[in-house]
Amino acid sequence: MVVLRAGLCPGLTEEMIQLLRANGIRTVVDFVSSDLEDIAQKCSFSYKALVAVRRVLLAQFSAFPTNGADLYEELKSSTAILPTGSPSLDQLLDSGLYTGEVTELMGAPGSGKTQVCLGIAASVSLGLKQHVLFLDSTGGFTASRLYQILRARAEDGEEQLEALQRIQVVRVFNIYEMLSALQELRDRLSQQVVSSTGPLKIVVIDSVSAVIYPLLGGKHSEGLAIMMQLARELKTLAKEFSLAVVVTNQVTRDSSTGPLKPALGRSWSFVPSTRVLLESKEATWEKATTQRVASLAKSSRQVRLPGPVLLVMEKKLRDMDLASEQKEAPSWG
Repeated sequence: MVVLRAGLCPGLTEEMIQLLRANGIRTVVDFVSSDLEDIAQKCSFSYKALVAVRRVLLAQFSAFPTNGADLYEELKSSTAILPTGSPSLDQLLDSGLYTGEVTELMGAPGSGKTQVCLGIAASVSLGLKQHVLFLDSTGGFTASRLYQILRARAEDGEEQLEALQRIQVVRVFNIYEMLSALQELRDRLSQQVVSSTGPLKIVVIDSVSAVIYPLLGGKHSEGLAIMMQLARELKTLAKEFSLAVVVTNQVTRDSSTGPLKPALGRSWSFVPSTRVLLESKEATWEKATTQRVASLAKSSRQVRLPGPVLLVMEKKLRDMDLASEQKEAPSWG
């Protein structure tokens, strides 16, 4: 449910919100389903002003009927496919990352989630000259690692610098900072103001589980509600502004011998359109060498899921230290 806040629509002031909350009206659903005459009397508001606010809220948040043909034409005109920087991963994803969708990379610590995210950011910024928003909730992002990837893919120093400048990094270490950053992005996109970095094409979040897990303790229902608020925000941003959204998630097991499965439970499972499992496996041909394998666990487009693929990094990056991935907390059971 969308929480009422100042600026959500014209006429909805902070003073009005405080009085509404005092009378138990906190969300858009609470407001539009209330008796406006009763609210006007209790809060000393103008009835006409309340009707005007409700009309705007209904227009913003109500669903309108459409037909399949219109949806298909809209999809064709708005969807773009962004390369990940890994040909094998692009092949697994049916050509790459699709705008308008949420793609999840899941895996244990050290499986290469942050490395793949950095590769995606570098590919979109360097190859497509598009802009990237990278939300780092684990402290795993390091500019030196990103710079190494760019140096491996481009020799021109000026080109590398321009690519770095197209990637905006925001540190968000709790769910409220993440929601605030996404709301600020929504406001900028709605006003068609995207700062000096230019137009945005992809949002990368590493990771969602790091900020959601602390909420899923005692008051499980409250944490679940905030998690679903984040889910709605991500899906809406992807759809309304034709963005590709990439998130990382942890994995867990039902038992010590059970198969790996994504964390955050069944409620979150409906958020990503595509899910990729990343795993680290020891290479058979050389000791002390680690392979990173990607498997498609869920796809909204592919009926038959393809087999796993080997992620091959650039030669210059094969021995790259993945210390930030190792610092991730162990998976929760």
